[in-house]
Amino acid sequence: MLNHVFVAIITAGIIIITSHYAINYVTNRYLGIISELIKMNEVDGFDPVMLLRHLEPFLKRLGITDFGYYLFYHNVEYVRRNGSHKKSITKFVHTSEYTVYIDIVPGFRFIESDFITRVLVEVIFLLLKADVNIQTTAAQKAFRKSAELQAFINHDVKNLIQFVNVLEFNLSQVDDDAGYRRFVRYMQKSLPGLKVRADKILSALNSTQPEIDSVPEKLMPMMMAVDAAGIYGVTIHTDTPADKEITARKRGLTVIIENIIKNFYDKSISEHGIELFVDVSEDANAYVMRFRDNGSPIADCEKIFEPFFSGKVNGLGIGLFHCRNIAAGMGGKLTAENTLQGPVFVLSINK
Repeated sequence: MLNHVFVAIITAGIIIITSHYAINYVTNRYLGIISELIKMNEVDGFDPVMLLRHLEPFLKRLGITDFGYYLFYHNVEYVRRNGSHKKSITKFVHTSEYTVYIDIVPGFRFIESDFITRVLVEVIFLLLKADVNIQTTAAQKAFRKSAELQAFINHDVKNLIQFVNVLEFNLSQVDDDAGYRRFVRYMQKSLPGLKVRADKILSALNSTQPEIDSVPEKLMPMMMAVDAAGIYGVTIHTDTPADKEITARKRGLTVIIENIIKNFYDKSISEHGIELFVDVSEDANAYVMRFRDNGSPIADCEKIFEPFFSGKVNGLGIGLFHCRNIAAGMGGKLTAENTLQGPVFVLSINK
């Protein structure tokens, strides 16, 4: 009797040990194949469609007899139907942006339970869901960038059109040789600023174009301001010498000066008789350029720098936001404030 008990204990021990090693083997095998699937998904750039296309050989190695899926995102459907099977395991999620459905029929083999298959379904489902979220988020960012780019281009094109309108008006005033000479001088001053604006639009349209304004150079900001003001027929009052030099990036400084002067010109249309005062100074750390007018105060000195906010009827709310970003890229800042003498834009550029 005792011998039978010992035999039973030994047999049970052998079965337990064998089962333990068998379960470990199956688990490690599954985990190894799932790890390969995860690595392949990373190589494919977390693309849910590529994941589904490459799924079948992995599932066969895992003993899966059949599977199906339904994926809908970016307004496109991806479908694979499996045969109807009462033992299939499914996972499903539906949102306003996508639908993910996975259906796997387990292939029960020695020592394999449907628990492992359920884990597999969860892993594949989570991979698909994560991939779809990654791709959807990337697409949303791309659309936002595209919309921002379109807004910036619209803003610059609008400025170009306004310049052409001013040009047409000035041309209509030419009626003698003296007027013709004045018009030529006006064009000589205006066209460099126009070229900067056109180059900026082309640069935005062609993201592969190399940066052409990366090196600071010696500039005369008052001369640049006078030239920009001449485009709109604006007179600048200043005590700063025209030949005063600062070191800055020409393209960035041109865009900032032109935008601020254009904003003054737009304001002067409804506030007749207002004047523009510009001065340039410097201290040990920075160059400072101030644009002040004696018109109405700014309603909110911070909000005007927010993207797509504009106090003008047909404004796009891009110009000052863009100028502040340019100033930051030049190692400086652009602010606005209301003073007793009138509203002031302050451009500070670190030396």
